[in-house]
Amino acid sequence: MMKIFGGLLLCLLFFVFLVPAVFAQELTSEKAYSDYIYTYNKYRESETQFVTAKQSYLNYQTLNSKNEAQTKTLQMLQLRDETVTTYLTTLRMKLAEVTQVSDYNLNTIYLKLDDEIKWYNNHNSSLTGAGTIEDLIKLSTKAEEQYNSTEKLIYKTLFAIESYKEKKLSDSIGLQITTIKNKLAEIRNNGNKNITKADRWVLEADNRLTQSLNKQKSADILINGDKSQYGDIAKTYYDTQFQLEESNQYLKETNSYLKEVLREIKSAD
Repeated sequence: MMKIFGGLLLCLLFFVFLVPAVFAQELTSEKAYSDYIYTYNKYRESETQFVTAKQSYLNYQTLNSKNEAQTKTLQMLQLRDETVTTYLTTLRMKLAEVTQVSDYNLNTIYLKLDDEIKWYNNHNSSLTGAGTIEDLIKLSTKAEEQYNSTEKLIYKTLFAIESYKEKKLSDSIGLQITTIKNKLAEIRNNGNKNITKADRWVLEADNRLTQSLNKQKSADILINGDKSQYGDIAKTYYDTQFQLEESNQYLKETNSYLKEVLREIKSAD
């Protein structure tokens, strides 16, 4: 009778740690996520009721069963739209909390999330104007087609949140390296300490930071490349997570080398 993309919405439950939103400033991402879970559970209940009503209509073909099927179909589709919008709203809020809207690319994602939320709100409003089950099926198909782009936006937003955190960390470590290099230059000019070993540690730290930045760049190219546009966006997203994990490991190694540098500076000749 109609396809339901509830399966993908169920998958979204696994992104518990990544949740952001928009409209009311007093909301937090945790509150928005709670709203999403509440709406999602209502949608799942309505989906069960829809399946039962649909089967009854197919079995008996009575006017009452048809009316009931139409009512349950409408309720299910409305809640499906609401579930998508509450998730997108939650996602937007998390993005705002993490990034504070710091660059153009992130601003673009905000605008896309706003447009997507508006689309589903408008679609939800149009459902009440459907006069028949057939009309509802047509509207459902439009939402399913729209969700192809929605899904890509969701994963790109999740990536933006994670990559932003990684970038902030690498920027912070980069500043630490600069500070330490300045300190080593001061010691070198004073000529009061052998810092050959410290220089080697700094060089290693620099190399690891560069490797981390390269992994971040690779992840960014991956999420914005052809695979994300025409391939399996979920797989592409998880591939980027592997890249970011490697980036993070390089940052941990960078920190380790910087600790060695500090120990070397503090130690006596």
